[in-house]
Amino acid sequence: MGKKLSLIPQISSFLSDQTSPSIIWCYTGAGHYFEEIFDLLIRVNKKSIPICFVFSKAGALVANRYGLFWRITHSDYRKRYIHFIFEDIVVEYNIPNILEAANFSYSILSKDPTFSVAIALANTEINCIIACPLTANTASKLALGVTDSIISNLLSTGLKSGKKIGVLPTDAIPQRIQTRLPIRQIKPASTTHVKNSICKFNALLETSTNTIEFQPQFCVGCKKCVEKYPDFFSYGDEIEVKIREVDSRNIQTLGSELTVFNSPDEILPFILQ
Repeated sequence: MGKKLSLIPQISSFLSDQTSPSIIWCYTGAGHYFEEIFDLLIRVNKKSIPICFVFSKAGALVANRYGLFWRITHSDYRKRYIHFIFEDIVVEYNIPNILEAANFSYSILSKDPTFSVAIALANTEINCIIACPLTANTASKLALGVTDSIISNLLSTGLKSGKKIGVLPTDAIPQRIQTRLPIRQIKPASTTHVKNSICKFNALLETSTNTIEFQPQFCVGCKKCVEKYPDFFSYGDEIEVKIREVDSRNIQTLGSELTVFNSPDEILPFILQ
């Protein structure tokens, strides 16, 4: 017999403490539908449905910039129903600090070329696997059978194990769509106009030339700079992006193997069915 794959203790403890099957929620590097997804997570949490989040590195950084961790830890979100799993994330991006300050549980995976945790997780007793948002990059990997990341391995193994899987892709139909940007600096600022002390996370750097430079990798999406200095920082600006036909075709390919959502509103009924 082959060696049995096991989960790390924090993940096993979270799953075993739940009274109902958990959802495995994969989060890749996109901000599409962020506000709608956040509202959905609140509704799922209110129904006492446990979620074990799995973030790609890009997914964690994008979610952080849009304020996912900040908003969850500064709301009445019931922490016993959520556990965060991060793939190869560096601690200086403030995410562990935010979670620890609010006593939320999380795991950081060491580099594992065999992706044993992903495979073990896909074979646990779970309600379903959700990938939301699902980037075109991860969708193409899944459509082509490429499994070179924890999330592509998790989804692929989940399909092979017969798990109920649903995805909300960012690139479903070849057209132009509107999406919103995270916090960004919209014009140059000097230390006369902006005080970097407004940000406690080192996202506003005071330079030797007395200017303020926004460092997006450290932003946690708290919006304090936007509220204090709206002439220099903004959140939620709309941009138009074009969906490529090749990405749309990959989604159509996946539609024969799993459920493809058209909007976040379709996810909760899928979970509850």
